[in-house]
Amino acid sequence: MSPERTTAKSQSSTAKLKKLNALIDSVCGIYTRVARRLGVHRSFVSRVARGERRSEQVEERLLTELKRFKDRRG
Repeated sequence: MSPERTTAKSQSSTAKLKKLNALIDSVCGIYTRVARRLGVHRSFVSRVARGERRSEQVEERLLTELKRFKDRRG
């Protein structure tokens, strides 16, 4: 492989990893934001999201956050 091609591939990989990192950072904060807004523990929000617990408030807020996330992503 030519040095130019290797550099281009490396830059492409780096850009993809940066995008992935930004996506993960955005998603990872959802449970914390929901927990703070509702005054519950983050682990409770996580359990509701996994279906281990039920809470209409948490479920509604998670869906709202998901919609906001999708709207920002385009």
